[in-house]
Amino acid sequence: MQLLVWGFFVSTVAVYHVTYLVNSATHLVGTRRYQTKDDSRNSLVIALLTFGEGWHNNHHYYPNSVRQGFFWWEIDLTYYVLRFMGLLGLVWDLRPVPARLLHPKPKAAVVPPDSAPPLAV
Repeated sequence: MQLLVWGFFVSTVAVYHVTYLVNSATHLVGTRRYQTKDDSRNSLVIALLTFGEGWHNNHHYYPNSVRQGFFWWEIDLTYYVLRFMGLLGLVWDLRPVPARLLHPKPKAAVVPPDSAPPLAV
């Protein structure tokens, strides 16, 4: 009976709480690297509690990547486990973060038409 309580009920409640934490708290607190259609944010604290799922703004910007922490300083334990499993041949076809997101090209400066210097007559 104790195994059922701790092995199923308590662990299931914990998983639901962590899932709801990510989907609620990371839309309220944290930083926004990318402009998305929602108010998702990145949070180191939540990422540490959820093994990387706290990089929620990254996920909303590019959801196809296996990696939620796009950069080396964004700790993503789930990604590290999946990479290790990939080295063992247990998983494959892991989609990386595209280089265009990691190293964006600088945008050209745009001069608004009303700020152009007057033409000499």
